[in-house]
Amino acid sequence: MSVPFQMYEGAQFFECLVARVQRAADDPDCEVAVIVDVNLPPQYSAYANPRNWNEDGTYRVEALVKNNRRSLAAFIASGDHEWDLRNDEL
Repeated sequence: MSVPFQMYEGAQFFECLVARVQRAADDPDCEVAVIVDVNLPPQYSAYANPRNWNEDGTYRVEALVKNNRRSLAAFIASGDHEWDLRNDEL
C-alpha cells in the first residue's frame, strides 16, 4: 500500500508494509484518509517525526484513500474500526 510520508521538500510516496489500519475519528466513512501504522523503511527514519513512533516500532501516518482505493476496499467495506494485519499471510 502506498502511504504519504511528509519530508522537508514535500510529500514522498512509497510502498511499505502496513501493520494496522483504522478509521480516523474525523473521517469515519473513510472518504479522505485512514490511519495506518507501518514498518517505515530505514531510509525515511531520519526524517520521521519522533512523536509518530509507536511502542512496537511501527510508525503512524495517514494513507489517502484516493491513492489506495483497491488496497483499502475490503477494510472500508467491512465497517470495522480497526484491522491488525501483523499476523496475516501476504
